[in-house]
Amino acid sequence: MKKAAQFVILFLISLQSFAQNDTIKIGQLLISKPESKSNLSWKEIIKNKDLHGLKVNYKKNIKSNFNQHETSWFVFDLALVNYLDETKYAENKSLSNPTIGFPLSKFKMQLNNAKSTNINIWVVQQKHRFKNPFISLKYGLGFEMFNFRYENGIDFRKDESMNIYLSDKKYEKNKLFISYISFPIQLGYDFKLKNDKLVGVSGGLVSGYLFKSYNKQINRDLGKEKYNSNFSLRDMRLAGIFEIRIDKLKFFGTASLKNMLDKMDTNQSLYPYSFGLRFSKL
Repeated sequence: MKKAAQFVILFLISLQSFAQNDTIKIGQLLISKPESKSNLSWKEIIKNKDLHGLKVNYKKNIKSNFNQHETSWFVFDLALVNYLDETKYAENKSLSNPTIGFPLSKFKMQLNNAKSTNINIWVVQQKHRFKNPFISLKYGLGFEMFNFRYENGIDFRKDESMNIYLSDKKYEKNKLFISYISFPIQLGYDFKLKNDKLVGVSGGLVSGYLFKSYNKQINRDLGKEKYNSNFSLRDMRLAGIFEIRIDKLKFFGTASLKNMLDKMDTNQSLYPYSFGLRFSKL
């Protein structure tokens, strides 16, 4: 066994026979010359088959503080939501009262910004770190849910025209709920501060498919009414997404790249955006 071990060591050294250092590294093995042989080259040691005094050490791999793959279940987002109204009212002369946005009117679909929310539940999120552990790719799957709360009397109705109507009714609660099954993907970069806290930024896209939508209204005279329909909402959602990380505190935001409404008689062009907190370990 001793001769076999010596043969293996000689063979390994021969692979590095041109090395000039007193210590050579082969994989996780460190082979060092004794002081008495410091004047000899590795070639001479191999030729003389003189292994006496050589030191063989095993160097363990140092584990990185970063895992290459990380998984998080049931991530939760909470944000305020609004939308950009890009409707060109002056050009859509066909719009008429009581349809929202009749020509040259500044009266638009106004939201209650304090109560309009975006809540997301990501069933699963994964983060993959590249060779540079500070560069990562994050993706997931879950549900995006938007609650648009209106200050004005606005009615979403399922009829042949699929219009959105202004109403003279006063509602205690008037909400349009929209949810999507969504898939976000983000490319990010993290870096350490002097106090070892992590700061990071990431950005990407989130795509979704319309899952459920309804208009819920509460009126003192009529009571509570709920209308289930897609209200000519676009089936597919595409939005930009960004995230800012300051140690354990995470902010996120989204901005729709497509009109949330499909072609309809009202010709409305509404682009939702949101900003809020993300409760995730990734």
